[in-house]
Amino acid sequence: MYSQFFGNYLLSKHAVPVDKLLLAIEEHHTRHLKLGTLAIHAGLLNAAQVEEILKCQLHKDKRFGELAIELEYLTQEQVDSLLKQQTPDYLLIGQSLVENGVLSTTKLEELIASYQKEDKLSHLETTGNQKENLHALIRDLFLITVSHIPDYLTKYLGLLFNDLIRFIGGDFMPLNPTLCSEYVTHHCAAQIIDGEFSLTSYLNIEEETAIAFAARYAKIEYKEYNEYVQASLDDFLNLHNGLFTVNISNADSIELTLNPIVRMENTLISSSTDMILLPIVYPFGTLNFFFKL
Repeated sequence: MYSQFFGNYLLSKHAVPVDKLLLAIEEHHTRHLKLGTLAIHAGLLNAAQVEEILKCQLHKDKRFGELAIELEYLTQEQVDSLLKQQTPDYLLIGQSLVENGVLSTTKLEELIASYQKEDKLSHLETTGNQKENLHALIRDLFLITVSHIPDYLTKYLGLLFNDLIRFIGGDFMPLNPTLCSEYVTHHCAAQIIDGEFSLTSYLNIEEETAIAFAARYAKIEYKEYNEYVQASLDDFLNLHNGLFTVNISNADSIELTLNPIVRMENTLISSSTDMILLPIVYPFGTLNFFFKL
């Protein structure tokens, strides 16, 4: 999933314009073969088994291959073989930029080398290091804004990026986070997590973007903003936060309380302490996540 952070890196280096980068990310999204598709093509899984694995991901924060092994549909050796068939995401983004004449091959080579060096990631797509690498990328993303973010927020964001890929699509790019004490919402879902620590998360989207988001999430085409579109925003945030609380309980033995979703449309949200705003750009629009710690 490192293409999303590679895109942010390219923007920070002023190597490509935003519109060209989003086009490359969108092209990559349509060309990238998921593990389930590869497994069906190889005759290792059938469609019903793939669907069962995808449903399991609604309740467990595990990768497709991990769940396939857990359900005894695939062996570790078969998953490793399928993973080798997947070209690293960030290389596909670079390939699209070269094919579209945005970057030369030489410039792309330089950027990939500097990206790996600066982020100290020599093997971006190795399964064993993936979670650690993702958390390192998240901390680097926030360095410009805040010198330190709590460990639980790093874990929260790592899961968020994974859940966006699973349920909405991987053709997104995080922009640099900012701090704010006030924020005016459009269509917004909010939820408080309480316990040993407190975290309030908000998902705010403009109307047309909300319609496109809901269509991807629910796999239903919506023509206008309605109750079902808002329900999709609510459900995604609640699903993600629910998975997060389960993860924290299992990994750290910390019990957290998940409060009901609150809708905050056209509302001024203010805080005595700075909130962290994280815009995530899709080809269909921008998702604005912000957090009150």
